[in-house]
Amino acid sequence: MGQIITFAQQKGGAGKTTVLAHLAAAWTADGRRVALVDLDPQKSLTRWATLRADPALQLVDSRDYRAASDLRTASRTHDLVLVDCPGAASPLLDAALRESNLVIAPCQASALDAWATQSICEAAERQRTPIRILLNRIPPRTSSIEDVLAALGPRTGLLLECRLGNRVAFSQALLSGRTAPELSRRSLAADEIAALRAEIDGLLADALAA
Repeated sequence: MGQIITFAQQKGGAGKTTVLAHLAAAWTADGRRVALVDLDPQKSLTRWATLRADPALQLVDSRDYRAASDLRTASRTHDLVLVDCPGAASPLLDAALRESNLVIAPCQASALDAWATQSICEAAERQRTPIRILLNRIPPRTSSIEDVLAALGPRTGLLLECRLGNRVAFSQALLSGRTAPELSRRSLAADEIAALRAEIDGLLADALAA
């Protein structure tokens, strides 16, 4: 049985689709069987996957009323099921969180983004699903990290150790169905994605061992 990871964030622009796509490509390059489920009305993940046309990535066509069933079915034939979920509170979000083994909530370096992340944390906690917060699009010089930590309060313990910088390559690569490491294997972007994948792999392994 594969593991289901949902990417969710209430505030727009946090980069959840970009993060998901980069991890999906990294895992398939490592030989993992990956399914993509695009539940976000914007369908950005679907457009990227269509451009990429990678036979190692299966794009699952799902609908609101059957989302939970589709996630369970995909997990039977794939190592990982990655879900791009709408951030707004809804039965659809709750269904995805309930079926997931892990939730990743990308968060930009601002107090407003941290406050928006709180609702996703609360939703995951209601479903008793583990959640981790990813600091994303971090400027090279920023003093706002302390503001984020203060806004998160006791949930700073949910922060992933890895952080992603505010790099043009991340979004630029997606326009052609690729990822930043594919544009340049020797880059900070490539190093960050490799580290993030390794950290999430560790979390999933720990969950299976528990």
